[in-house]
Amino acid sequence: LDVGTGSGILSIIACRLGVAHALGTDLDPCAVPAVEENKEANGIPDEAFTMMIGNIIDDPAVQDAVGYDKYEIVVANILAEVLVPLTPVIQAQLKSGGIYITSGIIDDKEETVVEAVKEAGMELLEVHHQGEWVSVTARKR
Repeated sequence: LDVGTGSGILSIIACRLGVAHALGTDLDPCAVPAVEENKEANGIPDEAFTMMIGNIIDDPAVQDAVGYDKYEIVVANILAEVLVPLTPVIQAQLKSGGIYITSGIIDDKEETVVEAVKEAGMELLEVHHQGEWVSVTARKR
């Protein structure tokens, strides 16, 4: 599951690495043509990567459509301000033991995201720094 899929690059990489199916969600309808263009450029068939427009954080219809206890990996390359409310919600979509990879976090928001992960009851696995950017990886218990 790729939350805030944007251009779809994370899902496309996952598909190229052998993931059977990826689902991307985004709020911006402009993501649809970007994803379609990138899927075509990378030879990703429609059945391997689908996407939907909607807000998984506060729309139960989107949450239902995405599915529950279903994903081994959830990625979210979005702002910390979005990751904080997303993290407790995403627990329902992750399988037990599933991995939650966040990125796009500016370094002064690192602790905010780490605390959100811990408050959601997830096991913190790794905090990675690259310049001023941070990635936080956790596991659903």
